Amino acid sequence: MTRFIHIADLHHARHTGNAITAERTSFDIQADKLAQLAEVIRRENIKAVLIAGDIEVSDPEDFVPYLKTWTALGASVYLVYGDHDINRLAYDDCWRQIEHVHSFLRPGYVFDEALGAAIYGLSCETNQTGLKEDVARTPMRDDLYPNIFLGHGDRQRFPASVVARLGFSYYALGHHHRYEVTRRGGADLVYPGHVFSVWDGCGKAWPTGYVIGEVTPSGITHEFRPFTGPETRRLSFNPFIRDGSCILLTRDNLEGSSEQWIAEDETVLRELVRSTLADYPDDYFVTPSQSTGFPTRRLSMTGRTLLEDDERFEEFFARSFKATKTTQ
Repeated sequence: MTRFIHIADLHHARHTGNAITAERTSFDIQADKLAQLAEVIRRENIKAVLIAGDIEVSDPEDFVPYLKTWTALGASVYLVYGDHDINRLAYDDCWRQIEHVHSFLRPGYVFDEALGAAIYGLSCETNQTGLKEDVARTPMRDDLYPNIFLGHGDRQRFPASVVARLGFSYYALGHHHRYEVTRRGGADLVYPGHVFSVWDGCGKAWPTGYVIGEVTPSGITHEFRPFTGPETRRLSFNPFIRDGSCILLTRDNLEGSSEQWIAEDETVLRELVRSTLADYPDDYFVTPSQSTGFPTRRLSMTGRTLLEDDERFEEFFARSFKATKTTQ
């Protein structure tokens, strides 16, 4: 039996400008999480790292240290590009120079002898244009060894009839920022989740993690593993959706119900916010997008900082109310 790592949706850019007021950048937090994979490769004798798109670095050199570390540890790297990888030509020029890194700028197929399986890589274009048709044109496989489809796109681009016909054992996919598995056409369509992000809207503060896949004589199995370190959490009030004197409370990546009604009483709301921050002192709370009256669109701070800094707490509390009914 051999093992591989499956990750996706890194979005490892050095974001600047007026988008967010952050206690610590996503780039630095992501770097800490990506660095954890080296020990996983050592400990579990990982033979391949599969990267299912939306790498989205500001400079391709930012990703080179990871690629060199993982390959030096004996893992080959296979990567495809997602709809956010608009600078993929520069990425490909840089990364394909590294030994044992396979960049599927165009569709390709590689048998990995050490892994005992083959990988077919298919990148997707902006807005996933033509992806469903490209998937349908994938050459069928009928081999004695398992085949892995490495791609990026939502599950609707992979119809059951096509999946059943193509003959792949495992679909290593990206695009959905949460760990999801769909059994379809006799294969598992697996999304490993994201590395860390403060950009997604309400309902999308999901746990960070990766997947460990295992190639066995009978096929491919897998399990989700969480990254260690901080997560993003969201707490927001929507005064435009009401039930009498109550407004809608949305709680993302928090224990308990994701939505509930709460009395529009400032004392009650403040106490709720403070108690929630206290429950997750080391995690990052992200506000809904709101540019009017604030220097940036979002605020991202740890629960501890928000509780210790009265000025920041007041800003966070004010920005926790959505600016419109549909604000993300």
